Amino acid sequence: MKIKKYQFVTCLLAVYAIFMTFYFGLDLLKTGQEIRFWITFISEIVVIILAYFALRRRDQYRDQRKRKAD
Repeated sequence: MKIKKYQFVTCLLAVYAIFMTFYFGLDLLKTGQEIRFWITFISEIVVIILAYFALRRRDQYRDQRKRKAD
């Protein structure tokens, strides 16, 4: 089974977000900036989800155009 491009990019974004959360997020929590931490974390999740659906739709449109051309 081949990994689709939208799955790969989304996975990379998720790994990056997890790394940045641990790298910067722990400092934010130690300094008492819990609200900033949670706003950043939730916004990262929303962006990753939106990127997944946008990239998936783009790949679906690309596949449809290929099928029509054939």
